[in-house]
Amino acid sequence: MSFNPELEKLYSPSMWSRRYGSAELISKFVELSHKVVDEARKTIPCQIDIPYGSSERMKYDIYGTNLSNDAPVVIFIHGGYYQEGSKETIGFGIPSLVAQGIKVILLGYDLCPAVKLADIVGQIKVATTEILTISKKNEATNVWIVGHSAGAHLAASLLHDVEWRARMAERNLLPLLKGIALFGGIYHLRDILDLSTNAVLQLTEEEIKKYSFNDLDTTELTPVEGINVIVGVGECDSPEFIQSSKHYAQQLLKFVDRVHYIFFRNSTDHFDIVENLLNPDNLLTKLIIHNVKQEAL
Repeated sequence: MSFNPELEKLYSPSMWSRRYGSAELISKFVELSHKVVDEARKTIPCQIDIPYGSSERMKYDIYGTNLSNDAPVVIFIHGGYYQEGSKETIGFGIPSLVAQGIKVILLGYDLCPAVKLADIVGQIKVATTEILTISKKNEATNVWIVGHSAGAHLAASLLHDVEWRARMAERNLLPLLKGIALFGGIYHLRDILDLSTNAVLQLTEEEIKKYSFNDLDTTELTPVEGINVIVGVGECDSPEFIQSSKHYAQQLLKFVDRVHYIFFRNSTDHFDIVENLLNPDNLLTKLIIHNVKQEAL
């Protein structure tokens, strides 16, 4: 089967950076992310590989275990097109956030083709439910979720599951979830059916209809009243990802009360948008810290 090279490029964010070529960009991203996490495990009190399910990847790490029980919590969900990456590739915010009294959780999940996209979405909900339950028991001030790339799409899935939100509300857990921040996300999945990557993902028409959030009818979704949603994308991300983020922010406004869209300039690409969390003075770092602390008041 032949693939459209222009379409392949549009769905390959690493092809649009001004810093490095695609392979080098990804290699440096993975190398830096593991270096940050390795250093954090040596210098910051943490608990590693807490299981929330039966598989090897269904685990999460907590950084800042020395902080008070009621400290706010930020959950990070990694990307990798649902087939690559790990919780160790989304730890850039650990030093900056823990220094500000915020616990950081890195969330892992199973990957395609071992599981289907629907399974991964389900795992995110299981993990989030567990973390919200523990956070409520600890009387944490609030919980935020930050998703990057495919992780942004997975985080967004929580907003579109009316039944899950209702269950969280019944257990008085939903009020704890104060924000979901989505960076470099993919919200239009239909074109993936025509991409080479679908050989691994094996997305079905049913999954496309259910999880392509830019194409969903939002009229039947119950309003989201207490959760801030931030949608961000860098100017050197793929044009498709940029357009998808803009469109999704507009879609969210139909049922989410508080939505913020941010376009990161200064040649910000798909990868350094989260790498920059290492810098406590970076716009995104300050934005997350400000919002989390504001909700803690």
